[in-house]
Amino acid sequence: MSAALAHEARQFLFSTRHAILSTHSMKYPGFPFGSVAPFVCNQQAEPIILISTIAEHTKNILENPKVSLLVFSGADDLQANARLTLMGEAVHCDKQDEDLRARYLRYLPQAASYFDMHDFHFYRIQVKQVRYIAGFGRMGWFEGHALNDGLAESMLSAQEGGIVAHMNEDHKDSLLQYCQHVHGVAADHAEMVGLDADGFDVQYHQGEEIHGQLRFQFEQPVLNAMDARKALVALSQACRS
Repeated sequence: MSAALAHEARQFLFSTRHAILSTHSMKYPGFPFGSVAPFVCNQQAEPIILISTIAEHTKNILENPKVSLLVFSGADDLQANARLTLMGEAVHCDKQDEDLRARYLRYLPQAASYFDMHDFHFYRIQVKQVRYIAGFGRMGWFEGHALNDGLAESMLSAQEGGIVAHMNEDHKDSLLQYCQHVHGVAADHAEMVGLDADGFDVQYHQGEEIHGQLRFQFEQPVLNAMDARKALVALSQACRS
């Protein structure tokens, strides 16, 4: 498995929030139990899920934390698109972590009410093994640590919120230019949702309605606010060239 394909798998993981979570059924031992599991990655490329203690998959996890997460980009011809299978352990983590909570809710704002319910908790998937299918003839297995290779020094967990706020308050025109230059989308309004080592996401409006979300990849991994600034300035310059 090449480092390039592992990095591509991480880029794919950061770019989507659709997944099927498989756990070991406690009700029917020996059988896997699958459920829909929206997720947001933390800055170490670990999927974070918000689940209720009364949910079947959570009961399973409490008995056996070994899980599999099938990550996909959309429902249109799943077999033709890239997909990623992550095998690892679901580890309970603090839903009161303000930076992680803010990142999660920027991507999945509909989950806001769950934070006020005592039975909902964050779990992160500590990835052990990965199977990535990028396309015909491009696939392979690799160990989970390859996903967060180079991220140990990342400072984005604490800095991302400030970067996002700065871009949305002071660089609205730049976000519109990014949409047009990279994706050919003429947006009336755009706002950055989140930023990670491999890129950032922008939600755009056409008219009064939210029309969609666009992904922008960095040419080189970004590990801190200064790296992010350089990458975003370079993109702005490319838009004007």
